[in-house]
Amino acid sequence: MIWILLACSTSEKETGNQSSVFAYDWQTLDYKETGPYQVGHRQVEHTYTPLADQPERTIVIEIWYPTEDTSGATAEYLYGVDEAVYKSAEPAPPIYEQGYPVHVHSHGYRGWGATSAFLMRHFASHGWVVAAPNHTNNLLGDHQDPLPVSHFVHRAMDIQQSLDVLSTVELAGAINTSEVVMSGHSFGASYTTWASSGASYDNIEAVCTEGEGLADPEMRCSESEYAAFSSGELRDQRVKVAVPLAGTVRETFFGEEGYKEVHAPILFVSGTEDGESGNQSHYDAIEDIDFRWLSVLGGCHQSFATGACDSLDMELGFDIQNAYILGFARQRLLGDNSSEVEQLLSGELQLWEEATLLEK
Repeated sequence: MIWILLACSTSEKETGNQSSVFAYDWQTLDYKETGPYQVGHRQVEHTYTPLADQPERTIVIEIWYPTEDTSGATAEYLYGVDEAVYKSAEPAPPIYEQGYPVHVHSHGYRGWGATSAFLMRHFASHGWVVAAPNHTNNLLGDHQDPLPVSHFVHRAMDIQQSLDVLSTVELAGAINTSEVVMSGHSFGASYTTWASSGASYDNIEAVCTEGEGLADPEMRCSESEYAAFSSGELRDQRVKVAVPLAGTVRETFFGEEGYKEVHAPILFVSGTEDGESGNQSHYDAIEDIDFRWLSVLGGCHQSFATGACDSLDMELGFDIQNAYILGFARQRLLGDNSSEVEQLLSGELQLWEEATLLEK
């Protein structure tokens, strides 16, 4: 079942006798600050068949979007509520020429779609639509152990299906799913983000024939799973910008150089309290792709999800990520060529002493 969002008849805003297409010029909005909109939320329950020889799969997709409502019922996620977001709010019209820009997110191992809701709220407050599937069988309250090899197919397909679903949803204007930003946390970073943005499965023979790197080494891929991994059908050309959070590259699947096939610029974000030596090695090894590394001093693994981290103030961590990630998204997806954003993403401008950006 799909819950369709409310549609409005026009994207124009009336001001006295004046009529303008857009309520705001997005390029004048400060990417570092919360945008002018409140945030609305809907859920979509979606069923699809991943591969022809697999059973149907049902996922719940969280969707955030801009609203001008200033009150309403509290948003309910698959797990938990969000008092900063309004359930079933009236959507605000898009302020972008191509329609609402889209951000899609993949949560971490045994997480849920809304674990990084701080980031979704920030994007939605700036007029974006954000979708985050809850990856069935690898959720806080729904986990299959050991995790089957099929889940590595399903994660990438969940992202594809979420974008397909968004293209059918009615807001107050068009939703531009043809070019999107993707982020992921932990498992969603090291695996899903790279898979969706085009990394090649260079090590899939060892995974599928020997069970290398799988939770149960006795596992093997089915013929259809092997074909899905090796054919390139798990990549999604709609992903034009990729932001892995607290996760490097899952070489078990991609090998040492499969990452080089990505078709999107990468902003890798990590914390110094979360395996910094591995993050540094990751940065040092990267070559031949458009790659930046944002290192957050004191950041731990949950600084990029629920925020629970004794070594870094939660709101500070969220502010840093919101600014850099939205700035990167605006520059690389929307063509924001402002000098401040350019300086930020070259490392020349350092807004917080805790945030260090390196560019390959």
